[in-house]
Amino acid sequence: MAALRIGAWLSLWLCPLLASNAHATDVCAVASSDCSMVSVLLAQREGYGRAADGGIGGRVVIVTSEADAGPGTLRQALQEAGGRTWIRFASDMTVTLKSLIRVPSNVTIDGRDHRVVLLDYGLGIFGSHNVIVTHLTIDGRLRTFSQAINVANFSHDVWIDHLDLSRFADRLIDVKNGSTDVTLSWIKFHDDDKVMLFNNITSKNLFENYERDAVARITMHHCYFLNTVQRNPRAQFGVFHLYNNVLENWDFYGMSFGLEARALVEGNIFDNTSHRSCMEPAFFPTVEGIDANYCAHIASAPSRSALENGGADMRAYQQTKERYHYTHEAKAFLRLRDNRYLNDAQSVLMDYRQEQVPVPPYCYSYEEPGPALQERVRRFAGNVPSVDPPAGMTSVCPAPVTGEAGQVDPESVPAVSR
Repeated sequence: MAALRIGAWLSLWLCPLLASNAHATDVCAVASSDCSMVSVLLAQREGYGRAADGGIGGRVVIVTSEADAGPGTLRQALQEAGGRTWIRFASDMTVTLKSLIRVPSNVTIDGRDHRVVLLDYGLGIFGSHNVIVTHLTIDGRLRTFSQAINVANFSHDVWIDHLDLSRFADRLIDVKNGSTDVTLSWIKFHDDDKVMLFNNITSKNLFENYERDAVARITMHHCYFLNTVQRNPRAQFGVFHLYNNVLENWDFYGMSFGLEARALVEGNIFDNTSHRSCMEPAFFPTVEGIDANYCAHIASAPSRSALENGGADMRAYQQTKERYHYTHEAKAFLRLRDNRYLNDAQSVLMDYRQEQVPVPPYCYSYEEPGPALQERVRRFAGNVPSVDPPAGMTSVCPAPVTGEAGQVDPESVPAVSR
């Protein structure tokens, strides 16, 4: 029975994925559920952002202009969305933006079939819900103190998929300020310093916004981090599920967790060598006005696949705990399983109060963290067609058992189905 369930679930996932080439050029007048450009994409949703269906049922708008603003541009399409809207592109295009573009609710930005590049600025998802962004390249060229994707201000039900993100002086992705139910999938992060922040500290009282930000639920899977420096991600407060990601050649550290983040970290690959050339520019500009370069840390970077639990915040925690009378811990609650460390990379994180880590309330596709997964993520993360047959994937469908306090019993978490 279990095998039948797994086979049926995978067939639903695989069939539309393998058919995507045949329907890649289909563009419907209305983004209905029976339109192949809609159904093929939505069949690939997983994780906490799985409910996002973007512009389904709405009108289809075609971007025709590479200009920053005006008729036919991406900016105008989003400004005039006014309801469910599915945005496509007429051709390959490179858009040099003069400012960030805000993304409203109930929108899909779909760059499949064309190479669409945004330069210097990216997208702001502020107080929006039901948003999908897929198949774009966003390159900051280290010219602006902005983010490639900023999900903030109580946004929810957001799916960010198959992007190529690089060279932003601030960060590549933020998810913060009460935002929740977000999935990040098949994204390539590269050539960047402070890559990603899941929630952030906004005052000397580290837990001032704990109630707001602890609601965050974020899934990150099959993402590729190459030649980054740090924060892959840095996560605080919320619930996080990170699986089947590949981190290669970070220059300072890999991941970071603290301030009662609750994280399930499973099936990831950490690969680093201590003797290699530095790929950083002469310096990364920072908002603090300090030019940063981390080449000197390369030799010791493999020993920091992650910072020690709570390490990024421990000093500030110790300095301020008596003043603010903290009742929360500096450490994160962690459950780790099946992660792999290659070449000189070393394991750092350990399970800690894992009974506090929720079991994901969804089924998800999972691969053993071996050579096949690493090569698949290298090839298919980023702004590339998502047509690789996921051989070796299995369906994980946890069935949590809770005790009197409502906490998950870690022994009740089923093993990956084989």
